[in-house]
Amino acid sequence: MMVGALIVVASLAISAFAYQRVIVPAGGMEPTLSRGDRLSVRNVSGDQVRRGDVIVFSATAWDGDYDLVKRVVGVGGDTIECCEAKYRIVVNGRGITEEYIGTGEGEHPNWKYTAKVEQGQVWVLGDNRGNSRDSRNEIAGPTRGGVPVGDIKGIVVRSGGNDIRTTAFIRAGLAGEPFKDELDKWTYVLLGVGGVLFVGGIGWLLVAVRRRGA
Repeated sequence: MMVGALIVVASLAISAFAYQRVIVPAGGMEPTLSRGDRLSVRNVSGDQVRRGDVIVFSATAWDGDYDLVKRVVGVGGDTIECCEAKYRIVVNGRGITEEYIGTGEGEHPNWKYTAKVEQGQVWVLGDNRGNSRDSRNEIAGPTRGGVPVGDIKGIVVRSGGNDIRTTAFIRAGLAGEPFKDELDKWTYVLLGVGGVLFVGGIGWLLVAVRRRGA
């Protein structure tokens, strides 16, 4: 019973320190994520981020005292060209078919630009390409649109139980598989094992007490 309780406590501690819960603040990631959605965010260092990952980051470098949720479409050294029809981007000469993006008209038009992502930065876009504040808005800023990896707070691994990973960049022939969260799975396994051992221990204790009283 004690072992089971310790396993459960350890699992909850891992979950508390390895993850944070974030609520989507705006609609810039629709249709993938909607305003008010609750996200499970894995706390990782910025250098673990890959193309296709959805991240939470501080907008400090963009003179913003708030966090944003966007998708990484470029990492240090990449060249981003925008945009072909329906906001289709080109990364390092390879066209990216992003089946998840929304193309509704908004305050952000289908801007044409070419950007070189500096080392130590990532380039982010909202899935709601017609209405998202992202790297496009900051091309003339101090980071030239990039997000410093040190400002990245984590990678979104779940939204309401749904996996939001994409293979769009790998399919285009670009190396670097998006972040895959294995810790989440093992945390649930440990919780299950710990729960079984704890309940089993209580059952054994009750049986032992009854036998002594017989």
